Amino acid sequence: MADNPGEPNLLAALAKLAPLTPGIAGAVMSMAFGEHLTVRGKSLSVCFGLACVLWLAPAVIALLGAVWPWGHIPPEVGRAVTFLTGLFGMIVLAGLVPWLTKVAGDPLALLKVRITTGEG
Repeated sequence: MADNPGEPNLLAALAKLAPLTPGIAGAVMSMAFGEHLTVRGKSLSVCFGLACVLWLAPAVIALLGAVWPWGHIPPEVGRAVTFLTGLFGMIVLAGLVPWLTKVAGDPLALLKVRITTGEG
């Protein structure tokens, strides 16, 4: 009993999430920037930050690795990029929420139509 390593599926899932830990920390830490958001807004902001960590951070790391002049990119740089991407994603959404609320309230306010007559 003492040498039971635990559930192997759970350990495998946690091992896959380990590289995302800095990005998750960045997403959660940036909740301080959304003090004007409601609980639903903060939860959406965290989800957007995590989405940036999952999809945007690997692309940024791959692009950075392609132009990295000293061989392979160090893992510390990858973790820093992941952290900053999660932080960036949440801050961007926190800034977009007031604008989205305004658009949702009056979506036609964005349209500016200029009507001209055919007369010269």
